[in-house]
Amino acid sequence: MAYFNDKLCLTIDSMDRINLFRRIDNRIMRYRIGGDTDDFMVNTVVEEVFREFSVTIDEWDIIYLIYQDMSLDMILLLLDGEEMQSIDLTETPIGEIYYLNLVICEEIPNIFYFVSNLKSDKEYRLYHHSYDGQHWNTHRVDDIKVKKLLNPMKVFNFGGKLLLAYYDYNRHEQIYMREYDCNQEKWGKRIQLTDGDEYRLYIDLLLKDDLLHMVYCQHVCGNLVVVYERLVYQNGKMERDMIKTLSNPENPQHPTIIYNNGRLWVSWVEYDNIMSCYSEDMGNTWSPIFMWKESKGVDIVRYEYRGKQPDDTILDYSFGNIGQEIGLMGFGSTKKTIEIPLKTGYEGYKK
Repeated sequence: MAYFNDKLCLTIDSMDRINLFRRIDNRIMRYRIGGDTDDFMVNTVVEEVFREFSVTIDEWDIIYLIYQDMSLDMILLLLDGEEMQSIDLTETPIGEIYYLNLVICEEIPNIFYFVSNLKSDKEYRLYHHSYDGQHWNTHRVDDIKVKKLLNPMKVFNFGGKLLLAYYDYNRHEQIYMREYDCNQEKWGKRIQLTDGDEYRLYIDLLLKDDLLHMVYCQHVCGNLVVVYERLVYQNGKMERDMIKTLSNPENPQHPTIIYNNGRLWVSWVEYDNIMSCYSEDMGNTWSPIFMWKESKGVDIVRYEYRGKQPDDTILDYSFGNIGQEIGLMGFGSTKKTIEIPLKTGYEGYKK
C-alpha cells in the first residue's frame, strides 16, 4: 500500500458526528458518519472544483467550505444540516491560488492563500481576507520568494489571535511568523523563527503554555531529517531555547505535532510507514522512534482536522488510514509499534 498526498478534511461537531471532505477529480465528496455506525451517507457537495479547497466548522456546527472553481473564482459554501448557502467571494477570476486555508477567529471566517507573481515563478503574494459582518476586507500579508518550491503555511487560532507561519527566501530560506489580532483587525510585525543556511521543507506548529513547538524537514548529506525546535512565546516575542533532530537521515515527509494526554508527539511518513516519537516533558527529552505496525498494508493519508477536540488533545492534522473506517494513528498507545533505533554513529544535533 502507499501514502496518498491528497487533501482530506475531517470535521467533528458538538454531537460527535464526523464529516469527511475529499476532492475526487473535479468534485468535492462528503462522507457523513453519525453517532450510529449505520448512519452513513455519501454525496457530492460541489462540482467543477479546480484544485484548492479548505473546510472548517464553528461552535454552532455550521461547516464552512471554500474552494476555487474552474473559472478561478473563489466560492464559500455554508453547510447547516441539510441546508447549503453559496457565496461568491470574487467578482473577477484571481488566478490560481495555493495552500488555501480557512480559519474561524472570534466567530469571523478568515481566508489565507498564496498567489504566484506572473512575472516570476519564484515569487508569491500571501493574502488574507476577513469578514466584518458586512464586507470582506483584504490584507496583503507579505510578498515572498522561494528557493526551489513553495512550502505550505501554517495558521491557527490562539486566544483571539491568529498565528501565521510561512517561508521566505532572502539569501537563505527561513520560517517567519506574524500575529493577527482578530478584535483589532491588525497585523503585527513578522518574526524570524529559524536561522542558518540549511534547506528546509514542510512546517507544523503547536502552541501550549507560552511554548511554541515547531517541526520541519531539513536536508542533511543528501537525505532529510525531522527537526524539532522549541521557542518561548511571550508578549508577541520569540526566543529559541531548544533544537533537536528526531529522525534518522532517510526520507521523512510532513512532520506533524500533536499534544495528547500529557505527551507531545511528532509523527511523520517514511517509506509509506508512519513513524513517531514523543516527549513527556514538553520537548526536553524524547522517546525512541516508533514505527506503527498498523500503517503497513493500508493506504495512508494525512487528515486535516477541524472541530471538537478530544479530551486533553490538541491537533490540527493527523495521519491515518483511508478506507471504510477512519482511524488515526501515530500517537497514543505504543503497543502496536516497533522501536526503531537511531543509526550507528548518528545522533542528530542539539542546541
